[in-house]
Amino acid sequence: MEDQRGLSPQTSKSSSHQNQIPRSKEFQLDFFIQKKFISDNFKQILEDAQQKYSIKSIHVSPKYQIPELEGQAFTIDDPGENKMNAKCDAALYILQQLYERNTQQLNIILLIPEGIVSFLIGSKGSQLAKIIEETKAKITVNQPILNYSPRTVKIIGDQTTINCAIKAITKKMQERGISQEDYKKFPEAFNPQKVTAKAKLIFQSQIANFILKYKNDLETKQNVQIKTKDSNDIRLTQMCKLKRDDKIIQFQGSLSNVQDALSSQIRRINDHFKQLELEIKIVMPASYASKLIGAKGCQIRELATKSKGAQIKVLSDKDETDHDYNCIVQIAGTLQSKQDASKLILQQIECFKNGGPIMESGKFLNDENFYQTSQQSNNYEEHKVKRYKASSISERNSRSRSQSRRKHKHQRKRSNERRSVSSSFSKRRESPNILSTKIIVSNEVMDILETYYKLAQYKEQYKVEIQVDDSRRNSESQLRIKGKLKDCLYVIEEILYEQQKLLRK
Repeated sequence: MEDQRGLSPQTSKSSSHQNQIPRSKEFQLDFFIQKKFISDNFKQILEDAQQKYSIKSIHVSPKYQIPELEGQAFTIDDPGENKMNAKCDAALYILQQLYERNTQQLNIILLIPEGIVSFLIGSKGSQLAKIIEETKAKITVNQPILNYSPRTVKIIGDQTTINCAIKAITKKMQERGISQEDYKKFPEAFNPQKVTAKAKLIFQSQIANFILKYKNDLETKQNVQIKTKDSNDIRLTQMCKLKRDDKIIQFQGSLSNVQDALSSQIRRINDHFKQLELEIKIVMPASYASKLIGAKGCQIRELATKSKGAQIKVLSDKDETDHDYNCIVQIAGTLQSKQDASKLILQQIECFKNGGPIMESGKFLNDENFYQTSQQSNNYEEHKVKRYKASSISERNSRSRSQSRRKHKHQRKRSNERRSVSSSFSKRRESPNILSTKIIVSNEVMDILETYYKLAQYKEQYKVEIQVDDSRRNSESQLRIKGKLKDCLYVIEEILYEQQKLLRK
């Protein structure tokens, strides 16, 4: 029976069963090429490669189309014996033709079965590191994509390095062989409750000592481990020198528990040091700096928006090739925004450790799942506060009933009046700000929004009404957007981002 959780055979089957699984040395090769690298005669190139190397089938694969990423997936398949070298040569021929038509550095995405990912990466990344060292290519095994079964391996380099990388990876896959179970395995979406995190933060000595004072209580309640780290153990860039009274505190546990522990500590510190403006400083590998910032700052702006206006700043003077150095992410703002921003940034750091985004914008394809997880945690905290308030009101009512009838009657009357006023005020506060607006976009942008069903996606994701004015005049179209103010602003931001992408092209 197939494991419904998508576990690998090593975790869900016995060792004797593993040996019985038939593995083939011949398997299909699947690739994804981004649209910017594809020429007009792409299908003709595939046909030429099929004929040149006598391959049974080389075809475009719609089922392997990567969500939200423009491009084409194609499959090279031939079940005959000793055909792997021919399939590799056909793939290299296709890439060579594309390479000759592009002036920019080429990168391709190799699609591999989920069941072989752990083997390709090796223990603590040793196998993948060896392939990178031998081929000199930049190879990244990306995070699983939501509702997408293959795992994506991005390869960047010149024609020679990409060719070497494909051959090296294919050779490793042949050594192990691929079974039908490897194809059936479906990747799990990023789960903060299963990912182990080591979050390092920098605090002033008095705050660090305050955290350590309640260390045992926090470790028990939040199920995390807390300890200090020596500054000599962490190599920081020159822009991130520690002050004399700074201390590094490490929170270790599941990502979800670390997020909750840090969030509770931010609130506790804020309540205790009322005169002190707390600034959160998270230590992060310097190689993640450009990813966290995103293209032209789009990723860091999105994080600031989701965290309700937190001020986020990345201090780093090293490029992404410096893997031995760490940088600092500073977070300032209101209490709630600092809590939200720290949760989101810790999530992003853990994602970067296993490949990170494949989108040029720096956005994760399953980013919506991460935000929902964060929101669920916030909703739970709000539920506890509401339950506590309801309990307090019940206790006050019980005490008032034990008093004399006249006093009780008088208090109940005044209590009802206060509740009436409070209820009307609460309703006014809870009523959302509704925005109804119009936005003018070019017909080119409108074609993109309609072709890729972006408008339908925005409606479902942000719960807003979007109407298109059918009477397009000249080169412009009109959109009517109605919904909560915040959600409408998100939609407008998405549309402007599509327009910016078009302008860059």
